[in-house]
Amino acid sequence: MEPELDYTARRHAAAHTRDYLYSQLIPYIGNKRKLLPLIDTAIQRTDTRGGLFVDYFAGSSVVARLAKLRGFRVFANDWEPYAAIINHCAITCNTMPAFAAFGGAGMVFRLLNSIAPQAGYITANLCPADDAHPDPDTERLFFTRANGMRIDALREQIAAWDAAGLLAADERAVLLGSMMYAVSYVSNTSGVFKGFHRGWGGQTSTALYRILSRFELRPPVFYDNQQANRAYQLDAQTLAEQLRDRGQHVAIAYLDPPYNQHPYGSNYHVLNTVALWDKPPLPPRSAGGGKSAIRTDWRTARRSAYNYATAAAAYATLLETIEADYILTSYSTDGNIDLRTLLEAAAARGRLSCVQNAYKRYRVSSQRFSEKPLNVEFVLIIEPGGSTRPHEVDAIEQAICAAEHAALTAHPEYVLS
Repeated sequence: MEPELDYTARRHAAAHTRDYLYSQLIPYIGNKRKLLPLIDTAIQRTDTRGGLFVDYFAGSSVVARLAKLRGFRVFANDWEPYAAIINHCAITCNTMPAFAAFGGAGMVFRLLNSIAPQAGYITANLCPADDAHPDPDTERLFFTRANGMRIDALREQIAAWDAAGLLAADERAVLLGSMMYAVSYVSNTSGVFKGFHRGWGGQTSTALYRILSRFELRPPVFYDNQQANRAYQLDAQTLAEQLRDRGQHVAIAYLDPPYNQHPYGSNYHVLNTVALWDKPPLPPRSAGGGKSAIRTDWRTARRSAYNYATAAAAYATLLETIEADYILTSYSTDGNIDLRTLLEAAAARGRLSCVQNAYKRYRVSSQRFSEKPLNVEFVLIIEPGGSTRPHEVDAIEQAICAAEHAALTAHPEYVLS
């Protein structure tokens, strides 16, 4: 199957497409959806056909999906609970589970979508008292109250079935994987749960078609690559050590570490709460604060080493630990790790080459002016066992910097400093 890598919103909208590569992809900072042609080019440069592809920071699962479509057996890892569920659904599951206890998959989705709304944890903590007259200064507006009640009701039902032993692991992952997307789709946010719009859709009433739509679960799209794929929920370094220690042969290791200081556990804390359904206590919303409702246990405990000044050391250690035929690293000229430091760490591991392109930077609001509207995204290709000379590192660095300079100077928003 030849994947369609050039994303277009009309053809590949996650809510409606039947294309496995894009279906039910959550809105995600760092989502590689639009970078797939670049990443695929890097994969093709390795001239690797089949074998094990390990995605160490799998996030929304889109690169792991691409690897499945390219014929690899795939291990998809991410230590965030919501991402582990998404990857179990999209990567581990090759086909729809039987749901024999419910008379099939169609029946279980119909049952869930027909459940009566029920006010519960989400409704009480993340929704207004009255959808027609919400107060963003004293209430949280992550969801309409109508949708909050549906999220509560469906999640409670899944939890009850799970507690009763009616759901196999794959079945649970499929229901919750669908729920991760559905929760994101109806959220009154721009995709990040650190805050919500003032009023439904904000000042411009953006995306009311989804925010005010009825919350419901839809069956995911699957792809059967005839391989025993697996999702992990581990720190990337821990997984690398485990695979090395058991002598697991890896054809391609793919690294997409966090680029900045913002932990995914806080950006997507609502998804983690729905995934875990542990209902942590939250402070009341007030004019004085408490807007984001970020779980206190995720503020620092789940922050990756890549969110700190330790990022470069963590990356170098991970490279040294991984044993693979090829190691690919997606990164950006805006990343925490200085470009030269990143390149030198990669070059120390083997023969280094690179593919790159300029892309629009992520913005919370499309209305905001940006002094640097573009950056260069690149994929480093390391062949362990080879060698890279200092002048070759210089050439790669110069090529990346030149690509960024050319793209920025041609952009109408760029301000010369």
